[in-house]
Amino acid sequence: MVYSKDLWDRYVEKVEDNFTIKKYPHFDPYFNFPESKDKLHDIVKDITGKAITEHPFLPLVKILIKTPRYRYQENEKKYNLETKIRPISFASHFDNYIFGFYSFALNEIYQYYIRKKGFDDCVLAYRSDLDGKCNIQFAKEVFDCVKGRESCTAIALDIKGYFDNIDHKILKEKWCKVIGKENLPSDQYKIYRTLTKYSYVNKNSILKHFSIKLDKLKKQKVYWQSLLDLIPDDIAGKSFKDKFNLLRQRKLIVTNKPRFNDDGSIDFKGIPQGSALSALLSNVYLIDFDEHLKKLGVKLGFTYRRYCDDLIVICSMEKASEIKDFIINEISDKYKLIIQNKKTEIIDFKPNEKGIIRGFKRQYDIETRSFKSLDNKECNYKNLQYLGFEYNGQKTYIRPGSLSRYFRKMKGRIVKSVMMSYSKNSKSSVINKQQIYHRYSHLGKRNFLQYAYNASKKYYTNSEGVKREGFNSPSIKRQISTHFSIIEQEIKKTSEQRASQLGKTKIKL
Repeated sequence: MVYSKDLWDRYVEKVEDNFTIKKYPHFDPYFNFPESKDKLHDIVKDITGKAITEHPFLPLVKILIKTPRYRYQENEKKYNLETKIRPISFASHFDNYIFGFYSFALNEIYQYYIRKKGFDDCVLAYRSDLDGKCNIQFAKEVFDCVKGRESCTAIALDIKGYFDNIDHKILKEKWCKVIGKENLPSDQYKIYRTLTKYSYVNKNSILKHFSIKLDKLKKQKVYWQSLLDLIPDDIAGKSFKDKFNLLRQRKLIVTNKPRFNDDGSIDFKGIPQGSALSALLSNVYLIDFDEHLKKLGVKLGFTYRRYCDDLIVICSMEKASEIKDFIINEISDKYKLIIQNKKTEIIDFKPNEKGIIRGFKRQYDIETRSFKSLDNKECNYKNLQYLGFEYNGQKTYIRPGSLSRYFRKMKGRIVKSVMMSYSKNSKSSVINKQQIYHRYSHLGKRNFLQYAYNASKKYYTNSEGVKREGFNSPSIKRQISTHFSIIEQEIKKTSEQRASQLGKTKIKL
């Protein structure tokens, strides 16, 4: 059993620090943790595990998050807009706190395990023992590793559909290994089964099926807490059970099913991305892989780091191909995962024609299925991108895609604010610029611009009051130096356009 009074008290303290009620759409009412935590406590403290094993976990609600981004297309030799679609599955409000408690408890066990085994420096994501470090320090460490070598190669690899392809048998084996048991205790086994043989309802499917318009309900000020509240009683009945039976009858509830392969074998794979425990399990799944890569790195002289499904290795140029092939084969054969060739990058850091260290891409050869080194000419320059930053061998920058996303969101917010100010229901004749500044300028706290400014400094103090190292990068400062004037220009331009469209006098800025 993972429960202890001390553990519970620390979990409560963590949750209640700056607590706000989560109001995402689901099948149960919002859960006010400070007021109702005893209900959760009664379940997780049951030493028999019976309370968890008998708890009826609700189906997840799945949404698709679409992220537009500009990427350089090697074949077309230009930047194109492409959309990344990421499925996120939310547990019910109450269930999420059950997963959250188990994640809190098991994460401490996992972190003790990797420290004891000596590969805790390799795993960067989803940990609570990193002493306030963030992507700035993680990326800086990798870039400093490159700087510390006269010439070297960076291998960046990406696991394809990581959460969807986690093998259930392997996950259970690694989970048992971390907690030091031959089998999972009954309560943890119930959690394991819930997150492997999970069921879900697609949010858009249920809204479309019952012709539910959330925007319309919001305008009409219709109060609701559960998605089930929106299903008409005359169709399904009033009770919770009646409405769920209707969802089952109409096949709106989907279960994660076995996958049948061409050779007749069956795979049981996939955990939902989005539950409070899934992130930890993605680390647990690769404990042996991480440990093996750490030991191999010490032996062969390379540095290995993993941030969830992003892997990076800094090694000698001569060993790069061998190490890359080993990683791809190892993770495929033993963990049933696939490295995306499209996202694999091999970058050589070596002197250019002027003797200055720069990054040079390796070209993928389809015939030989290998990456070939290219001449050290300017046309072959390639920056190493890692955790939102990039390094060219001399300078560090914010990744262009991150900047593009920031400016796109900023302009979208400005358009929305201006339209609200010119609307019939507007209570003010002044555009609310303070909200825009708070979210998208250096005047706000804990936003992208503040993060970028911190990254540009030699040292900065984080939100926890801890002094941390930045990149000391004038290049990053230059990238964001004009952001405030751009905000002002966009507000003015958008306001003038809106006033012209409506035939009104431009309102105060």
